[in-house]
Amino acid sequence: MDNLLKIYIDRLSNERTEKIEESLSPEFMDVREKDLQFKSPVSIKGKAYLAENHLVIQLSVETNAHIPCLICDEWVEKKLTIKTFYHTEELENIKGQVYDYTNPLREAILLEVPSYVECMENCPKRGELKNYLQKGNDQFPFADLS
Repeated sequence: MDNLLKIYIDRLSNERTEKIEESLSPEFMDVREKDLQFKSPVSIKGKAYLAENHLVIQLSVETNAHIPCLICDEWVEKKLTIKTFYHTEELENIKGQVYDYTNPLREAILLEVPSYVECMENCPKRGELKNYLQKGNDQFPFADLS
């Protein structure tokens, strides 16, 4: 997998475009968190090209994140989609004419992970919280402020 996310600048000379279409192992995400797991492949499609003195990478990305439900703590699979991921890098910053875009791609995917999820968007245990969420209850001490 070392060469999967590398762009060779010399292959893009003379206005050539490199087509990118990969299915990456979830290990690519390198996440070791208690409340976040990646078990599905990361699918990327797009292209890389040169624009003046910049490398431009344009991708669409799809994968699934596994996150515990905020209410019942059961694992929920949440689809993550980045329709348009753009990354540019100045050619003078690319050492050895090879650019590895692993980190920018990982960061973009991690930014798409929601802070919390609820199973089935309507957790069956939500009803147990109803008493704590009703107005007029002591759980809202500032409810009467205007």
